[in-house]
Amino acid sequence: MFGTVAPTPYDLKFSIFGIPVRVHPFFWIVTFLMGRNLHNSKLMLIWVFCVFISILIHELGHALTALYYGWPPHIVLHAFGGYASYQPTGSHWVKGGHSAGRSILISFAGPLAGFLLYAVVTGVEKLLEHQEVVLSDYAYFIFFQMKWINLWWGLVNLLPAYPLDGGQISRAAFSHWRPYNGIEISLKLSFVTAVCTALAAYRFEQINAAFLFGYIAFLNFQELQGGRRW
Repeated sequence: MFGTVAPTPYDLKFSIFGIPVRVHPFFWIVTFLMGRNLHNSKLMLIWVFCVFISILIHELGHALTALYYGWPPHIVLHAFGGYASYQPTGSHWVKGGHSAGRSILISFAGPLAGFLLYAVVTGVEKLLEHQEVVLSDYAYFIFFQMKWINLWWGLVNLLPAYPLDGGQISRAAFSHWRPYNGIEISLKLSFVTAVCTALAAYRFEQINAAFLFGYIAFLNFQELQGGRRW
């Protein structure tokens, strides 16, 4: 989400569908901290598992779409979530190369993958209820967390706040429509969105979200003032 993250000797590495995946140790630490209110070790482990699977599926949505266009990706999960990185070119088997439309599609594919996972989890839960299967409290907790993470985080991630997926989409769209000042327009929209979201999150005592969007607002303000590009 926030730029690239350097590898460490403690990274977990594997591949899925031929796509390299690297999990930074801070991913586990931050996820545990986010679930600090769960005063049960089993619930804590379930929470970490649900976050891991959900973010991995989200990034796979981005990565598989990029791979479809012939741009080999890799995935990194880290403290602020994760990212799927790829190098767009026009020399692969799909004609046309990189474009605003393809950039928007790749950005949207992550939340879409999460929404599809939400639908699958909801469907399985309804099927089990229809068959009158008795679920344990832990099973209910898994269903609840998988639905909550994939639905609500997917919706939040579509807010036009860069570098969230919605911000990536708005930047690509404005840059296409307004080549000379599209990035500046998208940054202003991103800054206002992040500030409003941070204030709303603070109002409802969602401190983690307030901090995240406050940080996003700061980064956008910094870029508007001519600071570093991400």
